[in-house]
Amino acid sequence: MRKSAYVLHRNGKLIPNDVSFPFVLFLNHNNFSNSQIQFPSRKLIRDSLLPFNRTAESPSIAPNHQSNRMLGFQTDIVTLKRLCKSGDTQNALIMLRDMEHSKGCKLSVTYYNVVINRLCKDRRIMDALNIYYDMIAKGIVPNVMTFRFLIQGLCNLGLYGAAHDLLSEMMAKSGFWNAVTFNVLVHSLCKDDKVREAHKMIIVMDSYWSVYDVVSYNILINGYCKIKRLDAAFSLSIEMSEKRINPDVVTYTTLIKGLCQIGRLEDALVCFGQLRDYGLVPDVITYSTLMDFLFKNKKYDEAIVLFRTIEECKVVPNINMYNIVIDGVCKAGKVDYGEELFRKIPSSGLQPSFYTYNILINGYCKSRMIDKAMSLFMEMSRNKVNPTIVTYNTLINGLCHVGRHNDALCLFNEIQSHGLDPTIVTYSTLIDSYFENEKFDEALAMFRRMECVGLTPNIVLWNILIDGMCKFGKVDIGYEIFKDLGSKGLMPNVRTYNIMMNGLFKDCKFNDANVLLREMMIGGCMPDGFTFNIIIQGFIRCNETKMAIQFLERMLDAGFSADSQTSTDLVNLLTVKKLDDASKEVLIKFFKLASNA
Repeated sequence: MRKSAYVLHRNGKLIPNDVSFPFVLFLNHNNFSNSQIQFPSRKLIRDSLLPFNRTAESPSIAPNHQSNRMLGFQTDIVTLKRLCKSGDTQNALIMLRDMEHSKGCKLSVTYYNVVINRLCKDRRIMDALNIYYDMIAKGIVPNVMTFRFLIQGLCNLGLYGAAHDLLSEMMAKSGFWNAVTFNVLVHSLCKDDKVREAHKMIIVMDSYWSVYDVVSYNILINGYCKIKRLDAAFSLSIEMSEKRINPDVVTYTTLIKGLCQIGRLEDALVCFGQLRDYGLVPDVITYSTLMDFLFKNKKYDEAIVLFRTIEECKVVPNINMYNIVIDGVCKAGKVDYGEELFRKIPSSGLQPSFYTYNILINGYCKSRMIDKAMSLFMEMSRNKVNPTIVTYNTLINGLCHVGRHNDALCLFNEIQSHGLDPTIVTYSTLIDSYFENEKFDEALAMFRRMECVGLTPNIVLWNILIDGMCKFGKVDIGYEIFKDLGSKGLMPNVRTYNIMMNGLFKDCKFNDANVLLREMMIGGCMPDGFTFNIIIQGFIRCNETKMAIQFLERMLDAGFSADSQTSTDLVNLLTVKKLDDASKEVLIKFFKLASNA
């Protein structure tokens, strides 16, 4: 039988039948009193939570007979809050039970709320519900905070149906609902990617009365921006104005961030301008969001200009903004300006964090200013800022790039003295550097050392090892490692294929290279520009001119360019080989494209 589109609620209003939790929680404004409450049974709620209970057993709730006096606690709300804040939930429960049985102690809803909140944060939702029902049984009426904590606890676990079972009947008879509690639900739904459900809730609520505010809209707009539905996000911002809910800085910042994430820079800048046109002042988060996007898209000059305008708006940079700008200017090659900003941080009443140090150290290393990087590393210790493994990895990589392998190894050996452990990145950096500098034995020794500490190589490290084997003429060993990757649960990526194919072509293993190429294509790993250059050079080296020309044509059709070595090989091919007309046409096309580039 087909369901009716609407159902008649007991207050006489027609409600859409497809409206799910939590709409029914908002349908009555009557004052709340004990006589009005018809709470769902404890069994009903427990039954709805049975699947959850089977997967997440919580510690047993404190027994009634244990005395808090034995623990030496003073039975008051301050002590109860302290226990809950410190995470000592079990003793807080013991204390609450002791207070329940103390004749001289009159408990209010505040005491129960403190414990319910802690239990919900501990994900002990059944224990929180038990306390809730015990409170009701004692005639203590829950307030808006009680329901907010329980709703948050249930939503954090994704138990929306259980929240409905607990609250729908009660909320239909109560007026305990406000925008803050409403926003808990909207936020939880959006966080679980249930943005449309959250939006539907606001739409249906609008037919009855408004319990939402600018925060509700901001949460929903952020939800749509996260799933890249900017059309819906902007529609909501227009709807806000129609309902005379004024967008705030958070609204505009959220939209700017959403536009940035989908690459709409011009629209983001327009939105930024509108913010100021409407008399709002961009805050540090707004500026940081826009500058971060400009730097990431290599709009360095625009980002720096924007940073320099913040003084006019009296926006005080925070450490996150400094990190964004220092990182951006270092990547733009303006390391000196990055250092200047770094030195200004203390005058702003801030202190550089380990992350700030890491950014500038990385900037120095990328610019081959390794002595400055090491000096800043020493400064970290003097300022009692603990280096991280990223700090060490950055410095080791920088030292290797300038040929200071002994210094890199010394730094590697001191990592554990700072309470840190080398990572797969640390070992990969050193092994790659050893291979690059023709230190084959040292590279293998470092690889074995890594295996001894129990680290499992990833595809990046196997690529380094295969490449090293091929460079040292051990192509067969490299090929065996390649073929064994599947047994290690790893899939070759395009770089793995490029390395192996290059090794096979250089070792004149033409047939194996051909087989590998077919495997690559069948496996769905698409060739890149490096692949085409390796194949063309390999076929020319093996005197397979027609195959080389075929792949040159494919490369041009795919929009990739020849590197300098491929270009040289093709010029030589044209001068020393007798080619058919079709091959000549492909080469002419190639040289025309190269001259126009």
